[in-house]
Amino acid sequence: MSSFYLTPPTSPSVPTESSSVEATSAKTLEHYHKHYNIQFTQSSHMPNASKIKHGSPFSWQDINFVIYSNQLEIFARSETQTIKYHSFKKWLKENELNINEYLLQYELHWKHNDIRFQSKIHHDEYTIQYPQDLIFHNKGDIKIKYNKFPYYFEEKVKHLCIWSKLTIPTDKNSEVGDISKLSKQIIEKYLHKTFVTRGVKPQQIVWFKNWLSLQSVRSISHIHVILYDVDDELIEELLEGDGGLLSLEDYEEILA
Repeated sequence: MSSFYLTPPTSPSVPTESSSVEATSAKTLEHYHKHYNIQFTQSSHMPNASKIKHGSPFSWQDINFVIYSNQLEIFARSETQTIKYHSFKKWLKENELNINEYLLQYELHWKHNDIRFQSKIHHDEYTIQYPQDLIFHNKGDIKIKYNKFPYYFEEKVKHLCIWSKLTIPTDKNSEVGDISKLSKQIIEKYLHKTFVTRGVKPQQIVWFKNWLSLQSVRSISHIHVILYDVDDELIEELLEGDGGLLSLEDYEEILA
């Protein structure tokens, strides 16, 4: 199976061929904000300042660099999307809803008690002895949707969120709340079955899962999938569904 970019637990130095920007440890987040023409704005509806990317959108090359270098803080919305997002946050406040309540009621159409953690704690993190605890395995656990407020990406790029009723466990050894290498392998197998088996090339896909410290929605597990120049009809067929759920045989292969 062709591999996708993985999100490591810390930001490494990135080879220069991955981007037009020279990636060295000396580069600061402020440097990249300046390079990508990102500025900050404050709204009374937001606890922190919001980032706005001006000028041209993030290119596919830019997106690969940000994800591969694991500097997800660089991503920003356009001014138009930021205004829409602030209006949405205002609407939530006026209707006395938090983001999780909104997602469950209006977007995912799930109940609060649908969201669950692994029921068995075991040394190996995943085992086919407890199929109810296997992420991306159980029918009805997953829903694929467009990101309601995507980052400012070029026109050929589509930004999906894949939501899970079963919480994707964090790596107990990660200081930043990242997921384990095994969880990443499982997610990649799921993405392979969902997209690559339908004709999407591996180089058209990148994905990431925000660390706990970066998550705006913590109670409902989800991953971000970014697609480049993928047929809209294929995406429409996948929306609202489970995608390519993993079988027990898939898990046996991964866990072997």
